[in-house]
Amino acid sequence: MTAMKQPTKLALVFNKIQNFTNKISVFSLKIRGLQYGKGTRIGKVRCDWPNKIILGSNCEIQDDVDFRLWQPFNDNSYIKLGEKVFIGHACEFVCNSKIIIGNNCLIASKCTINDTGHEFNRNSYINSQAITSKEINIEDDVWIGTSCVILQGVTIGQGSVIAAGSLVNKCIPPYEIWAGVPARFIKKRM
Repeated sequence: MTAMKQPTKLALVFNKIQNFTNKISVFSLKIRGLQYGKGTRIGKVRCDWPNKIILGSNCEIQDDVDFRLWQPFNDNSYIKLGEKVFIGHACEFVCNSKIIIGNNCLIASKCTINDTGHEFNRNSYINSQAITSKEINIEDDVWIGTSCVILQGVTIGQGSVIAAGSLVNKCIPPYEIWAGVPARFIKKRM
């Protein structure tokens, strides 16, 4: 068994530079209106309208998370995370209405949470279809596995678990485990 190598001086310098540039990025979001609570850690995120994002205390937002708002001048559209929420690497939030996430939630990497869709009127060209939007509500103590897709109008009940790779297109009652495409009931959470 080999001993782990100590980080090189170059790696330590690179890490310090990366941390410094991340602090500048977060500061830039803050002066543009991002609200976040004490103890919240934010990685490198994309956020065109940070004044429409509210993060509770003790949250962790990993790198490459994308917060997109389609109607930034609509006072009723926003993304709100409760306390102690974890958002994994490369998640995407697409908001035209509201996305509300409760306290103590885990959202694994590469998930998409999208409150927006399109109509499919046969009398209009596909690229000129109207946009539809319905609020997404993820209640407290929810775990969403890697690469899940949560679609408009969905409420995921308190204490529920969504298995990796699932597509959620309907509301899920509290304390249930769902999986699949589309997601379906597996069992009650004990």
